[in-house]
Amino acid sequence: MADIPIPEIVSEINNKHQFPEFKGKVIKRGDVDYDAQSYQYASSSHLEDGIIQPAAIIKAADDSDVIKAIKYASENKIAVAVRTGGHQYSGASSTSGKNIQLDLSQTYKDFDWDDENCTSVTLGVSFPLGEFNAKLREKNRFVPHGQCQYVNLGGHIQTGGYGQLARSFGLFSDHVKKFRIITADGQVRWVAQGEDLFFAVLGGSPGNFGVLTHATLNVFRDQDYPNSRGLRAAYPYDRQRLKDLLDVMVEMVEDENFPADYDYCITVLSEPPFRTFELTYDMAHRKEGQQMVAWPPMIVVFAQWANLQGEKQTYNPDFFNKIKQVAGKGLVQVSDKEHTPMSTLTGHWIVPISREFELPYIKRTYSSNSNSQRLKEHKWTDWISDRIEDGRNWNYDKTSGPIDVGCNVAAQIQHFGGNNSRFNQNGKRNTASFSWRDANILCTVDAFYHSYQYEQTIEWQKKNDEGVGKPEAAFCEHDRRVLWGSYDLDLSASHQYYYDQNPEGKYERLCKIKQKYDPSGVFTPNRFCIGLPVPVPADSKDGIKKRIKLSGSETAKERAAAIELAKVPQLSAEDRFWEMASTERELGKTVPLWNIWRA
Repeated sequence: MADIPIPEIVSEINNKHQFPEFKGKVIKRGDVDYDAQSYQYASSSHLEDGIIQPAAIIKAADDSDVIKAIKYASENKIAVAVRTGGHQYSGASSTSGKNIQLDLSQTYKDFDWDDENCTSVTLGVSFPLGEFNAKLREKNRFVPHGQCQYVNLGGHIQTGGYGQLARSFGLFSDHVKKFRIITADGQVRWVAQGEDLFFAVLGGSPGNFGVLTHATLNVFRDQDYPNSRGLRAAYPYDRQRLKDLLDVMVEMVEDENFPADYDYCITVLSEPPFRTFELTYDMAHRKEGQQMVAWPPMIVVFAQWANLQGEKQTYNPDFFNKIKQVAGKGLVQVSDKEHTPMSTLTGHWIVPISREFELPYIKRTYSSNSNSQRLKEHKWTDWISDRIEDGRNWNYDKTSGPIDVGCNVAAQIQHFGGNNSRFNQNGKRNTASFSWRDANILCTVDAFYHSYQYEQTIEWQKKNDEGVGKPEAAFCEHDRRVLWGSYDLDLSASHQYYYDQNPEGKYERLCKIKQKYDPSGVFTPNRFCIGLPVPVPADSKDGIKKRIKLSGSETAKERAAAIELAKVPQLSAEDRFWEMASTERELGKTVPLWNIWRA
């Protein structure tokens, strides 16, 4: 297999070189608004890595701008990074050196129903999930998708579209019939299931095969699921409560024939640290007029019964009652006691914030195919509950706010498996290249940190890594990762973690398709790409050591102040939860998350 060249990356741009005339705006490195326009979700986490510094950002107006940018890159032997929402965790939707970024955040927003029944839609990739969901809901239609309101469809399609409906309907990308893409030769192509480019773009490596512009989707009708139910409830964070809720999930795994109607997901959030010792990079990039949103230390439960058999199927509340029984007292915002249309439920599952915390992060997402027996033998629910408990001081000081000892935790754990799971069944078709479709549980454990928390955050994540990759690991004996939850900066060096052998030789096949459609590496703007020669050493776990603190400067005073906060009288997470729950909303003040979280 031939190596795919990566264009030269240099530290300076030749400002004398003239770009072509584009219809859309061009922002060059050094321009007044460059910092604001280049900022994206991963920026603060990779400032000193220098990977989110494109020579120019081209806000493409239409196809002609895209084709012109590709031609310019090809002729000048540079590469193009493609951004729609800019949410990629490793910063792979940006680039550096002489390379350029195509910003498609507003380029492709056409939306057309393909039939009178509104069961097929062709749309552009520039829609964020919240807006896309609302467009479908206008016609009482829905499709499975993720929970991040400001993730755009371009990257979501290429990385799967994991979300709350995974067991009942599969991934978002399972419902793509065809897509439109502009490849490195400047050709506009419609690509359908069965073609090698379809296989590669859906799951191969986001942005590595061309510029995705549109997709045609099959969508579902509310009327075919007339008794659907959902539960979304927030509970005070408590280590034992979390463990009990996870035990319910393991019971689901134990029943391999658990009905596909049920989806179950648990989110854990520590409280945002509004009173802080430093102005972080993300705080400096708040949008003007942005509403400040807060929440107490909490566990959020998402559960759903999809009524897959239609009007003849009777709802049995036993599973939901078990969840509510072990969870105890909480705030129920979506209740299973009455029918809620599926299109409305998918809106309720979307979280209405752009970022968990205004801090840099070290992220982890693990995929496990461990059965219930193995999970119980290794006491996984105890292990992960302890890891989350150890990540943070979960109490609250009434004078100073959340106690910044540990890191700021955002965790999500979801059941995907079982014989009846559409996530599992759809994966067997092999029309796309998404891996690990045999997963039973996915576990995301993210740590956001202040500068003085950096070293302890690294150590905390290192211990979390011990949960996978060896026979005695609590979660999974293999290290299995997903593209949307990536944390490596070098995909080629870490490909064995992201690509399975279903079908055999998947990664090698993807590299050959990449070579066919992009032989000169126009869409190889960074190391998070396939087919690159592997540097030595290539141990991705060591990469974390190179991520130095970026949000501010650590001082002895800051560290001492953080430690002192742990000594003052504190509210428990339980008391803090109910204190915030009883707070009345005031104009101009910080708003509790549950006050704005609705479909």
